[in-house]
Amino acid sequence: MSFAGSLARQLAHPRGSSGRLLGSAMDVLNRRPMRLALDMLAIRPGEDVLDAGCGTGAALAEMRWAGPASLTGIDRSDVMLNMAHRSLGGTATLIAGDLGALPLEDRSMDAALALNILYFDGSDHGFVRELHRVLRPGGRMVAYVTHRGTMEGWAFAREGLHRLYEAGDLRAALIAGGFAETEVEVHEVAVTRSVRGLIGRARRGS
Repeated sequence: MSFAGSLARQLAHPRGSSGRLLGSAMDVLNRRPMRLALDMLAIRPGEDVLDAGCGTGAALAEMRWAGPASLTGIDRSDVMLNMAHRSLGGTATLIAGDLGALPLEDRSMDAALALNILYFDGSDHGFVRELHRVLRPGGRMVAYVTHRGTMEGWAFAREGLHRLYEAGDLRAALIAGGFAETEVEVHEVAVTRSVRGLIGRARRGS
């Protein structure tokens, strides 16, 4: 298997020592996208907050300063969850689970973060549908993905495992997942001089 193929598979589901190294590297590379996404999520004290695809727990660690009532992280990678447990201790509930079938009650969260996970969503937009399901009325989600124009230059993104997005694609995915058109906004952001990203924010109606 090529290096690009191996990397694409590790990004989709980190495993073993390579997965641990990748998780640490992604924490560095995702620092600015995470900060931009969290600023837009604007967690308020006393809220119940979900990080879907929480990885090493880096975003959850940042969320603690906002004073949420509860923090929940879900990831399907045991490697990532083990890293998150070590860094977070007991400050967040960490669950192994499928993002297409979140092990959470309907309308149980006030806010949800989806950082670099929608690349792996299916054509039925199951990840987005599940995030919509677990949000309370008035709750919001923020999703970050790197722009198609940037990712097309990366060999691993051409392996067929990543869904690529332009602004219209991300907006359409959020609407297809259950959010009303009037409650969806998508912004293009500069991550570095050569990397463009997209941040989508959607609010659940009543």
